[in-house]
Amino acid sequence: MATSQTTSRHPSLPRPIEGELKLERSNELLAEARRWVPGVTQTMMKKPDHFAPGAFPVFLTRGHGALVEDADGQEYIDFIQALGANMLGHNHPAVVETLRKHLAEGILHSLPTPVEVSAVKALVEVIPGARMARFFKTGADATSAAVRLSRHLTGREHIVTVGYNGWHDHFMHDTPGVPQTVARLTTRLPLFTPQDEPALLQHLEQHGEHLACVLLAIPYNRTVTREFLLQVKQACARHGVLFVLDEVVTGFRLALGGAQQYFDLQADFVTLSKGIAAGMPLSAIAGPEKFLSRLGELHVSTTFGGEMLSLAVCEAVINEYRRTPYIEHIASLGRRLRDGINAHAREAGSTLEVIGYDAVPFFRFDKVVPEHVEKMIPFQAGMARRGVLLRRDLNFISAVHTVEQIDHTIAAAGEVLRELA
Repeated sequence: MATSQTTSRHPSLPRPIEGELKLERSNELLAEARRWVPGVTQTMMKKPDHFAPGAFPVFLTRGHGALVEDADGQEYIDFIQALGANMLGHNHPAVVETLRKHLAEGILHSLPTPVEVSAVKALVEVIPGARMARFFKTGADATSAAVRLSRHLTGREHIVTVGYNGWHDHFMHDTPGVPQTVARLTTRLPLFTPQDEPALLQHLEQHGEHLACVLLAIPYNRTVTREFLLQVKQACARHGVLFVLDEVVTGFRLALGGAQQYFDLQADFVTLSKGIAAGMPLSAIAGPEKFLSRLGELHVSTTFGGEMLSLAVCEAVINEYRRTPYIEHIASLGRRLRDGINAHAREAGSTLEVIGYDAVPFFRFDKVVPEHVEKMIPFQAGMARRGVLLRRDLNFISAVHTVEQIDHTIAAAGEVLRELA
């Protein structure tokens, strides 16, 4: 089936795909991966099962800006954006030139390097309330460090987690391979609906004296209010519980200073990753000196935390963020995408809604997950045939997406929704 853009193609649009997707090379690589790679890929949310199996590319080979190319040579507008890590899109000059400039200095040295200091200084300048920071490699590293620091600061062991905070035992205590005893120290509470909010506040009032921290990732399927987050912060303060924002996703995306700046409040400290280095492997915990200085008393250590290329890119990316109006850009494009697709959905009599925050559009056909997935899979397949890659729920606008790409996506969504109706 031809894409909706068949003539006078804008240079930021993908090459038209005629007919069904070609997946021969993708499928060959998939067969190899099933043989050699446990779980097929390194990242759970990149598995083929999370998209439209058999009607969606499995392997990508290159990317530039907001466009990517699959193993069979077909192009797409990418709204997956490395699960939100590619805040500046693919192959951005600020990243590429920094890597070229610093590669000759080495990658990892035997003693601390100056960039370990300068990258922290660049980071804390844009994170509200932060005066110190430590670097790691993954979001789960940073959130685990936050848990350990919270327990050290409070002398308490129990924690409350909200949202997805990583794969480590104290977060995923109800999954295979984790000792059941770990579950006694963690309470995981949802915030999927407004009705979930009183339960979190009530839990704090009833059990606050035993809690080290509340580690909270903002939900993306709806918008929460500043008033509610202030209630959580105040309840934590009353009971000596540390209020920690997991900004692995929201950092540098809802605002330059993350959710703290967006909601105009300050957590005790925050965790960061994804946009912190625009695709390079880096994460951090950042906060005021009175808390972060105590991290030096703990055995929290990683060989690759001082890897210089990622730290240099972190500095360059923050400078890029500070000199450009990218926050307004991605929010404007997100609103345009949401309003355009929702209008098509209403016209087609579809239950599809694009909801959530402007910069992270959340696609929902149904509040019940199995029903949503059943409807989303053919929608993803139809969008891929028209040169658009979407996740089943949370998607990401990058700083290099264009109005033309958003309008192409809106038009494609209209075609797919009418086709499915």
